[in-house]
Amino acid sequence: MSKCAPSPSASGSAAADAHAASAPRARSDSVGSPIEDDELAELFAPLAAFRTLVLAVSGGADSMALMRLARRWAQTAASPAPRIIVAIVDHGLRAGSRAEAEWVVGQARAAGFVASLLTWSGNKPATGIQDAARSARYALLAEAARAAGHGPAAIVTAHTEDDQAETVLMRLGRGSGVDGLAAMQPLRPIDAVLPPVMIARPLLGVAGARLRATLDRAGQAWIEDPSNDASRFERVRIRKSRAHLAELGLTNEKLALSARRLSRVRDALETAVDDLQQRARLDVHAGAFASIDAGVFEAAPEELRLRLLARLVASFGGRQEPVRMARLEGLVTRLSQRSFDGATLAGAVVCRHGAQLRVYREAGRAALPVITLAPGTSAVWDNRFRVALAEGATAIVEVRALGAEAFAKLRQQLGVVGVPAAAAATLPAFWRGEQVLFAAGLADFVNARTLQAYPQGPYLAEFLG
Repeated sequence: MSKCAPSPSASGSAAADAHAASAPRARSDSVGSPIEDDELAELFAPLAAFRTLVLAVSGGADSMALMRLARRWAQTAASPAPRIIVAIVDHGLRAGSRAEAEWVVGQARAAGFVASLLTWSGNKPATGIQDAARSARYALLAEAARAAGHGPAAIVTAHTEDDQAETVLMRLGRGSGVDGLAAMQPLRPIDAVLPPVMIARPLLGVAGARLRATLDRAGQAWIEDPSNDASRFERVRIRKSRAHLAELGLTNEKLALSARRLSRVRDALETAVDDLQQRARLDVHAGAFASIDAGVFEAAPEELRLRLLARLVASFGGRQEPVRMARLEGLVTRLSQRSFDGATLAGAVVCRHGAQLRVYREAGRAALPVITLAPGTSAVWDNRFRVALAEGATAIVEVRALGAEAFAKLRQQLGVVGVPAAAAATLPAFWRGEQVLFAAGLADFVNARTLQAYPQGPYLAEFLG
């Protein structure tokens, strides 16, 4: 959701329609120049590659400006713009949120957009409400983007230079490294689901004051969210310190500039990790486990070792959240010790096997997922595999972990060699009742003769790492 500076302006009728009567409105007195038409082509250029754009509009000043700018861009673009849909999420966290969301829907439709109202339903957590709301919001927006049609899709948010500066300060306060201080990226995938839906932030280089000036010139009202003035939230406390920070030279512009420069450093480091990955002869063995040359790994600079290990743990650990840096640093230190005999981190096992370092999915602490597939459907299993059942299949199947007992039988039946039993037990298998129809990731470990007796059939399992 976009952020906006708190305003003492009174609420009132924002437009002539019935919904607007219940929507607070605000007028900005910030100094800033409106966005002109000749700037739009450059600002929105990265969005032209997508077939569908879902604008995340909350009703705040930044997102309302995004909506108006996107309309002007689509009307003035030299080539046809992507299909644009406006999505409004009602989090249901305070009285009046539904009426406000409906007002935004009306504003979007009046501007000529297709608009949909998405609702975060179910129980809300007592703590960490902002993080939970953000996760729910992006899940709803991603679902809307995928439902909009085929082809590349992006969720477009109205994050500004102001938001970027606040993010840098928040992460600095947590001791973040290069990646954290590079802050929000203009374009990134929202999850591991294929095809990917991207999050696009075309306004990261634009000051919020310019967006409010754009709305003022257009006579467009917006909604002030009371939570934007609630000091219990870290971001709000930082925002309220903005004037004092600027006196110290920590202006939004300079903080965002640092983020852009650190983003270049991050990209260079990632290129160096790609090289290390190649020199260490990384093999992901169809998703069963990862192996790298331990000697090459240990000879690399610590920062590159941290990044490569983080990649492998993220690919095999089955979790979406990033690995905590302190725990990652501790594991890299232990890996260099001769007494190291294996460890677990973020759902992954890290161990030595001769001259190799191996990483695979941990089993036992938390149950691996069980999903049902009907013919012609697909899903992401354990954030590691995309699984699908072909349309020609005759019945639904369950996808769940292969397990130690079933793997022991398959190993004897097919002559499986070279895969750790603990890793194989965590691979996805297609089941009908207690019968294994197909197990992913084993083809590389089965000899050609027995593999012919183990056809894949209508089952698909693609490793996402």
